[in-house]
Amino acid sequence: MRGAWAMAENAGMSQTAAIAGVTLALKTMLDRALTRRGEDDPHLGDVLLTTLPVDRARTVHHRCQLNLTLATVVENAAMRTTMSLGPRPGAGAATQSVDLLYLLTAYGPEDDEVGAQRVLGAALRSVHEHPVLPSIVLDEVFPHTGATGTLDQVRVTLAPLSREQIVACWLAFHTPYRLSAALQVTGVGLG
Repeated sequence: MRGAWAMAENAGMSQTAAIAGVTLALKTMLDRALTRRGEDDPHLGDVLLTTLPVDRARTVHHRCQLNLTLATVVENAAMRTTMSLGPRPGAGAATQSVDLLYLLTAYGPEDDEVGAQRVLGAALRSVHEHPVLPSIVLDEVFPHTGATGTLDQVRVTLAPLSREQIVACWLAFHTPYRLSAALQVTGVGLG
């Protein structure tokens, strides 16, 4: 049985690539889902998907935009003592596992709030329909970098943040609040 994450047979998985790999996999999942929805709703077919810091996220004003910002990385205490699985060197060694908190921010064309709400609604529906990211093969995501290994069964859920917590995030970026939601990715193994 595989846990909330697993590494490939190669024990040399790049720890530095795991978090970035999750970000790219989440971005790819959202981009594909919005493209599919755009076949029925042209408003959703031209969404620019970015991964910029919140204070620099808005890059165009004439079209819809969805920005994915990694806000925090915290240790997953429940998985702290999870052991590596499988027949490979180092099997049985303790592995660090983290949870990632992302802010998902939507913008409508010409800052239209209704357009932003439609984009955010479509993105959240996509997360609901795809709560587990497909396997992330790090050497495919980051070719020619030496990153190896696979992250499996990385879970994505809507994070239960209060209004005050979301406002605090925006204040930390010294940026006026925009329509956003928080996503939590749990059990990212760092090797």
